[in-house]
Amino acid sequence: MDFLTFESGYSNSIASFLALARENAPTIRDHISTSMWEALNRFHLMMRDESTRKLGVEAPLELYADIRRASQLFVGVTDGTLSHDEGWHFARLGRMIERADKTTRILDVRYFLLLPTVEDVGTPLDIVQWSALLRSASALDMYRAHRGRLVPTRVAEFLLLDRHFPRSVLHCVEAGSQSLHAITGSPLGQANTPTEKRMGRLQSELEYTGIEDIIDEGLHEFIDRIQTRLNEVGTAITESLLAPSAA
Repeated sequence: MDFLTFESGYSNSIASFLALARENAPTIRDHISTSMWEALNRFHLMMRDESTRKLGVEAPLELYADIRRASQLFVGVTDGTLSHDEGWHFARLGRMIERADKTTRILDVRYFLLLPTVEDVGTPLDIVQWSALLRSASALDMYRAHRGRLVPTRVAEFLLLDRHFPRSVLHCVEAGSQSLHAITGSPLGQANTPTEKRMGRLQSELEYTGIEDIIDEGLHEFIDRIQTRLNEVGTAITESLLAPSAA
């Protein structure tokens, strides 16, 4: 936990990500709001504070709740104070691809580990484990409100295919597609660039797939393919929109 959270020498730790964001922010200071800058700076300083590291040892649940709140605050401040122009759409597009990828990974890692024996179905332990999976994706409350009883296939369907839940893979891909088209200027429903075609194929696959088809194929195999598609979209965005080759 300490390594994944605080290790400055590990590029994928939470502290390293925040340090990189804090390092990059001054280069675009004229294009972000003061509220965004302040929220990011406070978040970065929080992670550098020794008391935060101590909290990770003494009360890790409290620490990670603080990290989630700080992250959600930054997203909210960005949406509320940054003009929804090309820069905002780039930020949203990246966030949606990353969020979709992380939702698939949470589900893939936990799903088969939590599949209970016949004797365990419906027991308090079974309910607690599936609740923990949904809570990992900040999805427990909305799942209960819209799907009711905790059932493994319903959980998978909710996290993958629910069009209205903001952390489901389908919702993220649809929102990302909207921002991609806003950046390129192509009308929704058209695919005029290789990047739009990759995103469109991914969106169609999710829209026209049912949970029964996914289970028949194998959840891991389906998720693995979706992760590959997300990586391909990310690579295409980098190559065509962020670092295009010189003509």
